[in-house]
Amino acid sequence: MGILKSETFDNNAANASGRFYADERPVENGQSALGALTIAYDANSQSYTITTAGRTGTFAPANLVVSGSADLIEFQKIGATSESLTLTKPGTTGALTYKYVGGGAWERATLASGVLDFTYDPFTYGAETTDSLVPRSGTGLYAVSLVGARAMEAPFAMAGSGQLQADFLNGSLTSSGVLTSIDVDTGLIKSIGIFFGEAAMSSGVNNFSGNFSMDDGKRFTGSWSGRFYGPAAEEVGAAWSLRSADGEVAAGYMLGRQDATLEGTNMALTQLDYDVTFDHRFSQLSYTDNGGGMAANPVSLRSDAKLGYTKATDTYLYADSARSISTSFAPTDKVVSESNSALTVYKMTGTDGITYKLSLNKPGAGNPTITLTYASFGHWERAQSAGADRIDRWFAYGLRTNGFQIPTGTGTFSGIIRGTAALMNGGQTYSLSGTSSFAMDFGAGTFTGSLNPIGTSLANGATRDFGTFAFDRGAIDIDAGLSADIVGGGKYLGFFEGALYGPKATEVGGTFGMQTENTDNGQTPSANAALLNGVIVGTRTGN
Repeated sequence: MGILKSETFDNNAANASGRFYADERPVENGQSALGALTIAYDANSQSYTITTAGRTGTFAPANLVVSGSADLIEFQKIGATSESLTLTKPGTTGALTYKYVGGGAWERATLASGVLDFTYDPFTYGAETTDSLVPRSGTGLYAVSLVGARAMEAPFAMAGSGQLQADFLNGSLTSSGVLTSIDVDTGLIKSIGIFFGEAAMSSGVNNFSGNFSMDDGKRFTGSWSGRFYGPAAEEVGAAWSLRSADGEVAAGYMLGRQDATLEGTNMALTQLDYDVTFDHRFSQLSYTDNGGGMAANPVSLRSDAKLGYTKATDTYLYADSARSISTSFAPTDKVVSESNSALTVYKMTGTDGITYKLSLNKPGAGNPTITLTYASFGHWERAQSAGADRIDRWFAYGLRTNGFQIPTGTGTFSGIIRGTAALMNGGQTYSLSGTSSFAMDFGAGTFTGSLNPIGTSLANGATRDFGTFAFDRGAIDIDAGLSADIVGGGKYLGFFEGALYGPKATEVGGTFGMQTENTDNGQTPSANAALLNGVIVGTRTGN
């Protein structure tokens, strides 16, 4: 803000172009990429000169027109090749008016014999944060707005909003939100999509760059680069570019300012800085507890529930609204005698007089059983006296891989099993341990693998190897969800439901429910047949 002096601004920019026809065929020769650009302001002539991709244009006060937007100023030149330059106005409030950062776009259109050649060059510029003053600790939350253009059967405008979170300590940032494509001639919305960007910050330099993606029913991939603006990184600006597999392209800019009202995203389970609710699918075994590790009438169930965490009180809430379950576990509910370096155990008594127990796996390198950063698991129990109904529920939760972050190629994972089992005809119950493995084909969206559950009898302490079972029809969905049948001897025995976790899909977690014998045709299970319910968590071990 204020009176500008002559200056050539540092900036981040992109270039997009394409050829369009009157018959509205798909864009021809669509191109989009980040690019080098020069934006220079001359205080004497009050003019801007833009140079990029071998082209130069100068825009003076004589070229000013009414922009039609309170947030933008616009210059126009009409001729054989018509040009316009739009720049955001300075200000302290509003989606596109900022004190330190500005955005702009230079457009060129040549129309001849019904053929339109169009170029679009968006950029951000302004009073950038000095390299030494870019924060290197803490977190920054920014509300962001996006402006751009998209080449489909014609050039269309794009507008969006969302938030950006900068992890200054670890030098990374992410941004996500909504990005809409609009026909400016009719005002009609062509599509509404979601965008996601991830970037690494340069060490010691005010700059970040990384991958940028969008999906509005069609998947776009690309890149973005930007920097922080203002004396203390109060604002942010970036240019982005996108391309789809069928040749559509898009490009634009992003502007944002810090906003303390935004709700941040936890970057790892080892440090929960923000309140969070983890949705999950659970696997449940309920039965009549006859005491002494013996049970009757076992029933298996799978469904949805939530694990919530409140930072201010360090409290967990386990809730299942469909079954009127809501239990809260505070630090005073920790059971020191049952907690250890692998698990934190809580117990509380509800208003119904029933005791509830929550056991949570501890993330981080201090866990001697498995080191997890993004995925974890829990065990929720309704514990009552002998002869009463018992509910035993397992669930996986964590910081799920964004669908845009699913890697290419293949990956192998190994993991552990935890769970509960009971004989189908009644009798002994077991605590489950064991191992599992996964072979992911990320490109094909499929996986195979196996699990080998081991039971320890709660009646007599004896160990039982239930066998090795395979994952069949394993599928990876576009949101990083996992599903598979569990089979043995070529027959269906149960299910696995889970997800990939972490920004690079480095961990896996999910729940399973199965029986050791197939009874699809009404067979009576043998005396040794068992129901198994539990959780699997694992880490990536190779390609």
